[in-house]
Amino acid sequence: MKNKIINIIIIIVLTLVVLYFSLKDNYNEIIDLLLNADIRWLFIGYLFVLSYTFLKAVVTNDVINKFRNYGFLKTFSLQIMTFFFNAITPFSTGGQPFQVYVLRKNKIPISDGTNIIMQESIIHQIAVIMVGFITLTLNYFLKVCQIEGIILTFLIIGFLVNAFVLLLLFTVSYSKKINKSLIKWFINLLTFLRLVKNKQQLLNKLNKTIEDFTNNSKILLQDKKRFIKLITINCLALFCLYIVPLTVLFSFGDYYSFDGMTAIILVSFVSIISSYIPLPGGMGGQEYLFILLFGVYINQPLLSSLMLLWRFITYYLPMIIGAVIFNIKQKEI
Repeated sequence: MKNKIINIIIIIVLTLVVLYFSLKDNYNEIIDLLLNADIRWLFIGYLFVLSYTFLKAVVTNDVINKFRNYGFLKTFSLQIMTFFFNAITPFSTGGQPFQVYVLRKNKIPISDGTNIIMQESIIHQIAVIMVGFITLTLNYFLKVCQIEGIILTFLIIGFLVNAFVLLLLFTVSYSKKINKSLIKWFINLLTFLRLVKNKQQLLNKLNKTIEDFTNNSKILLQDKKRFIKLITINCLALFCLYIVPLTVLFSFGDYYSFDGMTAIILVSFVSIISSYIPLPGGMGGQEYLFILLFGVYINQPLLSSLMLLWRFITYYLPMIIGAVIFNIKQKEI
């Protein structure tokens, strides 16, 4: 609870900093643009975010149902609440433990719940990298953004970080040998600290858990068509999320400054680069990168107005809705 409050305070402080730097030079013009934005296009933008959530829930529900029957509406609700926990934690790491906790409350063992989240994370990570390579290839031919200098460096680091995370997920999910070695080292440490009395009994129990965990992990790769289908759905979800700046642009009555393909390519780059920013929601980094990349197509004060509404629709609004639903359903979880 204490960490959650600290993270929320960090979000508030960073939000105020972002607002200050966004508004300080063109305050009146930006406020005027925000107040006169067409709410219908902003609603369509949120529908794309909702579509992202829906498609993510489709993937997660499919994975869960390989272990136990689980209603789609429950998964969809879980996905919305996950927004809140991802939004308030560095590297968006709070959502996964929360999902395991909720699944446990719904009589799905922690080992299976962890396995479900690991499989879903592998699918998501592959989709992020695939969409990244697709947008990078499209950018090569369409010349949407100049990839050079500091942007190129950041982008390479982003791809390497995401590839490392994927490798780590596969290692934890499928390597019995490495997992057993880590468990053995950890138990030896606990034994040395005299925190464990019956070392062999605990070791046997955890090794059995690892056996079950890795055997269940193989479910994901047993059906190749299903695996590819889930990755494709996750890619479509990301495209829904990445196109939101276009609807925000239309809300200002500008239909020509950039198109949907440009929005998807640029937001994909923003997402990949900001994935290793150790702040909740990649705050500060996402805003800066958005201004930097979209600044080629539009000028101030429209640029800052676009960035603020984009962040509100894709970050703050889902976080708020997730928090509200979590508080409503807290007694049921």
